[in-house]
Amino acid sequence: MAEHKYTQAEYVLQKVVENFCILLFKLAEQRLTHIYGMGYHFCQLQNIDRLVLTYHNTGALPVGEFSEEWLYEDEA
Repeated sequence: MAEHKYTQAEYVLQKVVENFCILLFKLAEQRLTHIYGMGYHFCQLQNIDRLVLTYHNTGALPVGEFSEEWLYEDEA
């Protein structure tokens, strides 16, 4: 698979999503639900909530190349 060259904006978006996912995961792990809710609300305001949840559930960053197996993994 060819290596993807990220633009500066793509790289920054990936890092922001990754960092928020890690933060939210740690808050949930510590059962800090009020702070978790505030953090998630901030993600919604920044319009990255779906990206953060996708990364949390699948480990897929917003920009990247995925194998064909990964794309069809959940299909019946």
